[in-house]
Amino acid sequence: MKLGFFSALAVIVTVAAGRPAMAQQLEQWPQGQRYVADEVVAVVGSSMLLLSDLRMAEDYVVQSYRERGYTGADPEAEALESMLLQKLLASQAALDSLEVNNGQVDAVTESRLKSLIQSKGSVKAVEEYFNRPIFSVRDYIRRRVVESELAQAMQNKVQAYVTVSPAEVQKFVRRIPKDSLPMVPEQYVYAQIVKYPKSDDEAKMNVKEQLLALRDRIMKGTSFTALARMYSEDQGSAMRGGEMEPQPKEGFVAPFADALASLKPGQVSEIVETEFGYHIIQLLDVNDNLYHCRHILMRVRFDPEERARALSLLDSVVHQLRVDSLYFEDAVKRFSDDVKSKQSGGIVINSVYDAYNMPRLKTNKFFRDELGMDYHYLRNLEPGQVSEAFESVDQQNLNELVKFVKLVEVIPAHTATFEDDYTQLEEIALMQKKQQVFQEWVDKMIDKMYVKIEPPYDKIVLKNSHWRR
Repeated sequence: MKLGFFSALAVIVTVAAGRPAMAQQLEQWPQGQRYVADEVVAVVGSSMLLLSDLRMAEDYVVQSYRERGYTGADPEAEALESMLLQKLLASQAALDSLEVNNGQVDAVTESRLKSLIQSKGSVKAVEEYFNRPIFSVRDYIRRRVVESELAQAMQNKVQAYVTVSPAEVQKFVRRIPKDSLPMVPEQYVYAQIVKYPKSDDEAKMNVKEQLLALRDRIMKGTSFTALARMYSEDQGSAMRGGEMEPQPKEGFVAPFADALASLKPGQVSEIVETEFGYHIIQLLDVNDNLYHCRHILMRVRFDPEERARALSLLDSVVHQLRVDSLYFEDAVKRFSDDVKSKQSGGIVINSVYDAYNMPRLKTNKFFRDELGMDYHYLRNLEPGQVSEAFESVDQQNLNELVKFVKLVEVIPAHTATFEDDYTQLEEIALMQKKQQVFQEWVDKMIDKMYVKIEPPYDKIVLKNSHWRR
């Protein structure tokens, strides 16, 4: 069904007095334009849920059903409950003064608008679909994105400090019938020897001079956001003007965290060197020990001749290992530049991260889709064999390097056990506990917050009985 909407300056809201939810008919403008007279479906806190929003959410649910091959469900009920929950979370987020990442909101808005234009074929087609000019469509999408981001921020806040102990994980495992325990896919344990090409002093100085020039422009009034978009080599944050997600100081690498701690909101740091490259950092604010900042990252570009020398060296090491003239552990100590794997005899460690991107548990096991480029070189090896040397990047996809890998063990797919697969079981138990804590919080908030579902939508059967008071 094609839905049209009035512009923001001429919204006409009508409250339904008893029409069936699916009976809203398209009417015809004299000029031939279609429109839907919007109506209030529900009120949550101070926020209204409109029929237009519900129908768009319903279309999305139907599409997801088709993609997954689901049948027999009630997309209208699922869409309504999802939208009610989003309104509740966003309303509470506003009361708690939570903020969204404006750079990320803008990026998501533009991405969705671009996708919409592509799907409809033209800007004009989008304007006709919404019955409003494109700038108003963009504003509509942005408001929906802001609400969604606020809802997610509120859920993250509720679940942020939920943890599980080993005893809780063990209890969780005991409750599950053995034939219902999850299957753990094939896993790999491997080691590596890494060489980071050593950039010369001149190359480092060139990067520092470029950053100093950018810092000088910022101090003279040029937008930090604009320069980050143009020059930062951190692709994830560059599109948001260098803005990073708020997180505890401990979530940043040490030099970056130290620089943040020395800044006041609005101040810009001197050049900071980390394992990722060189940065200038601007602190935006600190809230509940969450540091909100933006940065510009630049990295030294390595000399091709130096990279070739590193590859040649590792090729030589590979040959010595294959003819048994060198032990792998000795080669790690002598040649590897990677501090983390070097400490474990070359074994690569896979970290499990929590909501703040801080290491919570570490394991030496990798699923296939976690190996990235390394899988291409591991897949044809037998345990104990080493690959050829190859060019790669680090796990953050930032720093260039050359390396070779050694396959230590392939663990076949199997039913999870507490002794061998604690990390996976702990993750499942944690997710279940987080969901339980969140659901209990939602139930309390529904009972506490003003919620009214208008007729006839109050007849739609929802899973959570707390929506009916």
